Amino acid sequence: MDTSIIQLTNDEEHLECMKEMVELWNRNAVETANCELDEEEKKAVQEQIQQYIQSTYGVVFAVTNEKSRAVGFGIASMKQDLVSNTLYGQIDEIYVSPRYRRQNIAGNLVDDIMNWFKRKDVSFVHVSVDIENQTALKFWQGIGWDREFFILSKY
Repeated sequence: MDTSIIQLTNDEEHLECMKEMVELWNRNAVETANCELDEEEKKAVQEQIQQYIQSTYGVVFAVTNEKSRAVGFGIASMKQDLVSNTLYGQIDEIYVSPRYRRQNIAGNLVDDIMNWFKRKDVSFVHVSVDIENQTALKFWQGIGWDREFFILSKY
């Protein structure tokens, strides 16, 4: 299966891809949290994607198939460490449709994001993974990322 990774911009040609990404986001919610997004949540996701695209501090990559349909995406942002005043990266979302997995697409997405961070002079990059998401943990560790610490929450 032929795929391409493109960095989304505000161009008209990318509007349909953004809409398809919202549906992929919904599939990810079903897979990982066993819940489906309602229309209001889908609208909020689309607005969030547009904010990333418009921001100097965010980036959105879409994976498209041979029919130019979105089959995956990667979203990342830059943050500023308040103590050291350095920029660091945060990979916020990576998703590839099940049919397109195990083809190194997610790894290529991470490479493209890391290259974007490199061009922005980012010092280091974090990704947060749900401790119960063993598939994601194996993926990140499989491409050379290390567990650094656990964040504990109370709600």
